[in-house]
Amino acid sequence: MSGQHDIGEASLRMALQALRRAIEPERDLWPGISARLSPQAAQARPAKRIWPFAMAASILLALGLARQGAPELARPVAVEAAAPAGTTPVASEAEALTLHYQAALRELDAGAMPASWQPGLEALDHGAQQVLAALRHSPQSPQLLEQLRQIYARRLALSRRALFS
Repeated sequence: MSGQHDIGEASLRMALQALRRAIEPERDLWPGISARLSPQAAQARPAKRIWPFAMAASILLALGLARQGAPELARPVAVEAAAPAGTTPVASEAEALTLHYQAALRELDAGAMPASWQPGLEALDHGAQQVLAALRHSPQSPQLLEQLRQIYARRLALSRRALFS
């Protein structure tokens, strides 16, 4: 250490020890502390009595919301017809999809399509026929089923646009 206040280590320790003094309070402080704590303790007691009711209410709310989001009684039960022997679920779904697609086309009155739209519609029909042929060779392929679904959706969208534009 350098400078004007150069004191030795021993004198520094003595100065620090002189700072330590036990100061006794003039009076007993505990009654004032407990008086300030008691209103807070009184406020905390009702919260202890309320929390079971709050927990039960939140559980009932969660169950009500879950039931409202997915009502089990209102759900229709899907009844699947027995598939003929040798058909797979993908193939039977493709057949059902084709039947729904043909019904939707009949509702749109495909005969009234403008001639300018026919090449695009025919291309989509040709693509659907190719996917159906591929499904006959690979009846277990969900990718082919998805491709067929997309072609049918595009064909119906294009037909709607041709009729209503």
